[in-house]
Amino acid sequence: MPTLLVCLPNAVPPFQPTEAQLERLRARLPAAWTLLTAVAEPAFLAQLPAADAVIVWAFRQDWFSLAPKLRAILTPAAGRDYFRITPPPGVVLRYGHFHGAIMAETVLAAILGFSRGLLPYAGLMRADGATGAPADPWPFLPFARHCRRLAGQTVLILGFGNIGQAVGRLLLPFGVRLIGVTRRAHPAPDWLGGAPHRVTDVSQLDAVLPEADFVVCVVPSDTGSDRLLDARRLARCKPTACLCNIGRGNLIDEAALADALHRHALVGAILDVFRTEPLPADSPLRSAPGVVLLPHASAFAPDYLDLYFDEALETLAELFA
Repeated sequence: MPTLLVCLPNAVPPFQPTEAQLERLRARLPAAWTLLTAVAEPAFLAQLPAADAVIVWAFRQDWFSLAPKLRAILTPAAGRDYFRITPPPGVVLRYGHFHGAIMAETVLAAILGFSRGLLPYAGLMRADGATGAPADPWPFLPFARHCRRLAGQTVLILGFGNIGQAVGRLLLPFGVRLIGVTRRAHPAPDWLGGAPHRVTDVSQLDAVLPEADFVVCVVPSDTGSDRLLDARRLARCKPTACLCNIGRGNLIDEAALADALHRHALVGAILDVFRTEPLPADSPLRSAPGVVLLPHASAFAPDYLDLYFDEALETLAELFA
């Protein structure tokens, strides 16, 4: 009888399972399986010798010696930078692939909010806490100059994998033109259709950046992507373009981005991830005009672990068939 051990302690509520979520997982497990749970490391290590599979946020190399039955380490995390281990023969490590459904909604909200002026200007009419007066009692001209329809705009998705394609599928009905940029050349997915949409590889990034009204970044940190968007590439973007990064913070030269925003060489940026997290208090991004800063929150949702547990059950069925 195989045993699944779940230990997902986390300070972020959507990332720590509720009793209801664990009971839902228990009810959906095949009858042959036993579910064990732990809320802290000591209890996890005490039960680890019985585990055939674990669902965790972290795993240490020395723990393998405590797990003679272990065949699978599963994690909801998408980023490969969370695990610094080398599994022994016979043990597989699987990351989550479900995040696109949530993160695509964050991108859609960001792009729509920016296009319609809600993100850059919605606070102008609010009373200032110190003076009691609004920054602009009737910001008619800022909205009139900025607002545009999403339909007809070009969205470049840098990193056209699982999450990037989920973003594209959600945006497509809004009438945007999509350019997917991949690490290596491969055919466009069937759902994308043909022209005006297309998929290209990163060797063509310099050529396609000037076409984009929005550059959506969904690039992991393990692909040689450090500062891929440097000052030179940021300068290839339209001055009316907006950058949205929900991948990893190492992708962007943050000083160059802050400089571009201060010079109005870019109209805005929506950033969920940063080179150093939490974002340092003295980061130049904090004072850059047109920037929206999020605390690595693009995948937050109450059903985050419900979605992941459904995926984990499919993974277990595959690995233990």
